[in-house]
Amino acid sequence: MRSLFIAIFAMLGGGVGYLLRPAVPLIGQLPFNVIIADGKNLHGLERLARPYAQQSLECVIAGALVGGVLGLITSYLYNLRQTDGTDDDRRPRTPPGP
Repeated sequence: MRSLFIAIFAMLGGGVGYLLRPAVPLIGQLPFNVIIADGKNLHGLERLARPYAQQSLECVIAGALVGGVLGLITSYLYNLRQTDGTDDDRRPRTPPGP
């Protein structure tokens, strides 16, 4: 269950990072295939946009990492909530007699 939370939150964080990526002046935001290739598929004058592609990729990676950490925290809190309550394993045990 923990890995499911991490994967979902990492994808959501990467999506937010993608939406918040920087825009190239006069062009706008770069497409996904340019960002994932780190701008290596740009030719001619488009090469001037390579730093923006690299920065956009860093935003996507940072968003995925932050989302993954939030997913880890959420899964931990979810597991704590599931084990709270009247669970027999959580009841204090008396030590054995002499």
